[in-house]
Amino acid sequence: MGGRYRYYRCTKKKGKCGQGYLQEDALALQVKEQLQSVSLPEAWADYMFKKVEVFEHDEIHASGNRLGQMKEDLKTLEAKLDALVDLYLNHDIEREIYLTKKDTLMRQKSSLQAKSSSVRAVRKNWVEPLRQWILDSKRAGFLASSTNYAEIREFVRSFGTNPAMCDKTISISFCPPSELARARRAQFAAAPCRAASRRGSAALNSAEVLLCDPTGNRTRINGLKSRRPNR
Repeated sequence: MGGRYRYYRCTKKKGKCGQGYLQEDALALQVKEQLQSVSLPEAWADYMFKKVEVFEHDEIHASGNRLGQMKEDLKTLEAKLDALVDLYLNHDIEREIYLTKKDTLMRQKSSLQAKSSSVRAVRKNWVEPLRQWILDSKRAGFLASSTNYAEIREFVRSFGTNPAMCDKTISISFCPPSELARARRAQFAAAPCRAASRRGSAALNSAEVLLCDPTGNRTRINGLKSRRPNR
């Protein structure tokens, strides 16, 4: 008995289409290649997680200082309001003046409370999404070697946008950080080839090697004199 095969094609919602069918395994392979291209290598992800911890610590410290100052400012406003009420109750200030000054102080208090809430939320507004993007980028690499097509499909729906297929070739758009990661991976992958091309060979030539340099290595270190004995 033969196996079951799935093929994907245009939905033809806009009329007749000459695009051919694409077998599921071939489609999955292209999706995995896309995920692999925007995934973060383990070393990169670990480094970025450490940086995020530093960012988070610095933000907590800075926001703590701001919140502390705002707390003191709120205490000052409360004291002014209490003093204003005492003046009014003791008939030391007219009602119109009291209401005007009270309205001004209440507006200042409301504004300060809103800023305080904003400071508490600002860390989550960028640190948490950054951490989640790193996790998703690592997961993209894991799914690139997975055979769970349903999981891959759901992940691509959340991590990528605008999936399309033309001439049996798929395209997926990713967020700017992921596109930057893709570009960096391509640069690092091409770097050894460019270095070898400039050199002409990956091996060291005779001018780059000494029998013994000051560190005991065969490879020359520029600026250091060799311990090689004079003859």
